[in-house]
Amino acid sequence: MKKVLSFVAVAAMMLFASKANAQLSVHAGYQNYTLSAEADVSGVSVSSSDSKGGFFIGATYGIAAGMDGVSINPGAYFSYVEDIMDLRVPILLSYTHQLSDMGLGIFAGPQLNIGVAGDAYGENGVLNRFDVGVTFGAMATYEKFCFELGYNLGLLNRYKDAPSGYSAKTSQFFLGVGYML
Repeated sequence: MKKVLSFVAVAAMMLFASKANAQLSVHAGYQNYTLSAEADVSGVSVSSSDSKGGFFIGATYGIAAGMDGVSINPGAYFSYVEDIMDLRVPILLSYTHQLSDMGLGIFAGPQLNIGVAGDAYGENGVLNRFDVGVTFGAMATYEKFCFELGYNLGLLNRYKDAPSGYSAKTSQFFLGVGYML
């Protein structure tokens, strides 16, 4: 819990540290959520994967990093897929190259995933509420709009009280559109 609070504190400091050259953006889009499970039972390896579609909404706060086209983008997203609701908190480093009215860019950085609600997290649920992941992707901007394509790879075992040899990891592929306020 101490690491989670430290992560949130750093994100908040970054958010409020620089008002100059900052850009608030709202985002929404489609995501494909995948839960991949693996088990090693008596020397036999078994794996399965389940994918579901859903949506996300959220906001980022772009802070110019002092180099042309480079920014730090802390944010928060609400994610919904069937019965799984998560809060995603990324801190992304992005680079955008402007081509007149249009820009092309890439982004990458760590992301904290927090399970908010759903049967998978409940009293009888099998998943841990917290995960740390790596997010990366590409974007195109046109005037005040941003179109993004990305991937988040969860790094922690999400199984709650998993016996040795059992693991479950999540990932999300996403397509979205943003509007810079």
